[in-house]
Amino acid sequence: MSKQVSLLIGLVIALTMTSTAFAQEPILPQHSAPYWQVSYWNNPTLSGPPVVQHSETHLDHDWGNGSPAPGVTADRFSARWTRYIDVAPGTYRFTATADDGIRVWVDNDLIIDQWKDQPPTTYTAQKHLGQGHHLIKVEYYENLGVAVAKVGWTQELPQPKGAWRGEYYNNKSLSGIPMLVLDEPAINFHWGNSSPAPGMIDADGFSARWSRSLDLTAGTYRFTMTVDDGARLYVNGHLLIDAWKDQPARTYTGDIYLPGASASIQMEYYENTGRALAVLDWAPADAPPPPPPDLTGTVTASKLNIRSGPSLYYGIMGWVYRGQQVQLLGRDTAGMWLKVEVAPGLRGWVHAYYLRTSVAIADLPVI
Repeated sequence: MSKQVSLLIGLVIALTMTSTAFAQEPILPQHSAPYWQVSYWNNPTLSGPPVVQHSETHLDHDWGNGSPAPGVTADRFSARWTRYIDVAPGTYRFTATADDGIRVWVDNDLIIDQWKDQPPTTYTAQKHLGQGHHLIKVEYYENLGVAVAKVGWTQELPQPKGAWRGEYYNNKSLSGIPMLVLDEPAINFHWGNSSPAPGMIDADGFSARWSRSLDLTAGTYRFTMTVDDGARLYVNGHLLIDAWKDQPARTYTGDIYLPGASASIQMEYYENTGRALAVLDWAPADAPPPPPPDLTGTVTASKLNIRSGPSLYYGIMGWVYRGQQVQLLGRDTAGMWLKVEVAPGLRGWVHAYYLRTSVAIADLPVI
């Protein structure tokens, strides 16, 4: 008899443990951790018992045409994520990107409600949060085709006076949630083949948006933008310069009359491959042009060939020697060969490796 009782108790404990492992326990403030508790259903209405439950570190999914997890269908499924976050007091911007429907609650307040079939679309909402724990709940459904579900948040910190608010994305379309947000004193970036933020932002295939307000007296202003690759500039909501295309380093200008007081400036940029460059400046349109830069190079090799074209296949026209200074005229697309003027009327190409230049090679025109 005692053996039967012990066996029965053991069976009850085993069933209870199995049920507990499958049931999604309520999240309490002390459970705050950098992961989500998620449940998946094989229907688009979150109906019935979930088919999969587990934890996920990030809510940053682009499943394409695939399934989110073994046992979940690739189409017509739904999901619910919950977690507590522990934050400092302030205003927070919540961003959700979805294909198809998505809803976001913060402390039971529905702040994003886009429960509909749609291509990948991004939505934002702001909410002030007090210090401490706050419950985030996200519901999502996928109908057919591509499936995307991404949610994130950043605190809206006061922007330092005179600084640009920079937002960086690991895609070329400024879509989704920025991977990096920071304040920057100027848009004057010569990244070359490097990343704006190694380890966080890719060296190729990224985009950025900078915004700030300028206090300017009334008058006509000329904005000058130099980029590699694409960019566009908005002044008071007006698209002043549109150069959204792959291109080597190129400079654009645009004039606009501003009535005085504060003017909103926003520059958007993307880098495809190769060198990356983004520079923005402005001045009154009637101001005298800045003096031309000192475009010179100093030879570092003991003897450097001057060729008739930008490769080793072109003939040698002459030589220059270590310490000799030449005038820089331009570069090839790759920036490996520079066109120089050695003396009046004597122009040719030299390898960039053997010149110490007075300006960045990426700033030279492509010829």
